[in-house]
Amino acid sequence: MCIIGHVATHVRKNITLPRSLDERLRKAARKRGTSQSGLIVHLVETGLAAEAGQVDRMLSFVGVIHGPPDLSETIDETVYGG
Repeated sequence: MCIIGHVATHVRKNITLPRSLDERLRKAARKRGTSQSGLIVHLVETGLAAEAGQVDRMLSFVGVIHGPPDLSETIDETVYGG
């Protein structure tokens, strides 16, 4: 979508929701006093931020565990001394 002399700041998406989720979305938007579209944007942003945070937390463990190069194959021996 492009308006002459201006670049659109939003992109239209078409999604399909189960009826039960649609009803929950309608109620939540009404309760918050916002549009369904605005609520969807907020929830997607929140979900993506949470997902990125989980990846960041996982990356903080990279290099923490030390062991042999084949640790994934010898985990029992390494952990339990078997």
